[in-house]
Parts: sequence; C-alpha cells; structure tokens
Amino acid sequence: MVDVNIMALYGSPRQGGNTGLLLDEFLKGAQDEGAAVDRLHIHDAAISPCRGCLACFQNGQCIIADDMVQIYPRLLDADIVVLASPIYFYGVAGATKILIDRAQALWGRKYKLNDPTLGKEGKKRTGFFISVGGTRGQKMFEGAVLTVKYFFDAFNVKYGGELLIREVDGKGDILKQPQALVDAFTAGRTVVREFRCES
Repeated sequence: MVDVNIMALYGSPRQGGNTGLLLDEFLKGAQDEGAAVDRLHIHDAAISPCRGCLACFQNGQCIIADDMVQIYPRLLDADIVVLASPIYFYGVAGATKILIDRAQALWGRKYKLNDPTLGKEGKKRTGFFISVGGTRGQKMFEGAVLTVKYFFDAFNVKYGGELLIREVDGKGDILKQPQALVDAFTAGRTVVREFRCES
C-alpha cells in the first residue's frame, strides 16, 4: 500500500544531467521504501513568470492560465517535495526560479488570506533539495538553499535535508563520484522513513 506521495521537481534544462542522475537515485531509494512518485521536468512545462500583480492576494488564485494551474494541486497533494536544480550564478536554474516565483499564490493563501489548509493545522509536508555546482565556492549553495527554504515554507513544507555536490560541471561528471549516487539513494529511503515516523 502506497502511503507516501512524492512530487519531484527536476529543474535542469539538460535532460539526463548530473542533477537528474542524483534525483533518479533519490527516487529509486524512495520507491524502494514504497513511495509513489509524481515527476515534473520543469523545462517541459509552460510556466510564465510571476507578474507581481498581487491579484492572488484577493482569492489565492493566480490569474495566469498556464501549466501552473495543474502544478499547484500536485504540490499540495504531495507528502514529500524534492527539488533538484543545478547552480546557475549562485542560484537555482532560471525555469526553476520561475516556478518558485509563481508560488506567490500559495504564499498569499497562507499569509494574506490565512487559509487554514496552509496554516499551522494544515497538512505537513517534508522537502529535500538536490543540487550540483561546477566550482569549489564555499558559498555557492547559500542563495539557492535560502530560496528553496522560502519556496517550501509557502505551502507547509519543512526543509528536511539536502544533497549538495561541488565541482560537478560536465554532463555525466557525477558518475565519477559514485558515493554521491549512493548518498542520493540513501537520502530517498531516509526521507520517506522519517516522514512516516513523524506522521
């Protein structure tokens, strides 16, 4: 019986990239624990940037009629949300940031309209962040991690962990770090187990 549903957001523009390989292993670990996976390659979706119109503060609904209309309920139905994006200029990849910005509608429901389903009594979710970057920069992931934490907060997702790998740039470079793939698989299993224990 499936009792844990995962929404996996793959944010790299590159199919089969390093971040995607890590996400695949994470999801294998999660499925090994019996979780069901709903996967979205963000670049395959038609998502327009947030217009900053704040119309969502009136009724919690975004006025832009694009693929986010179907993505919002998928995010809200998930028990675990895993976001995987490479680092671009010390932040998440562009299409990933566009999706994150469109979570303004969820933020508005939670903080402006006091929607009880997104308040303290609402459904609790767990989140995990996977990222790779091409340099050794010590602060390379800081901006992205902060962005992802605030994205998760908009719809009651507790930041439950991360897998951040430096010096991974060329396609397939992560395969030279087999331990990272093992760590991703283990993280998938662990996040599902911990969610069950906390539920």
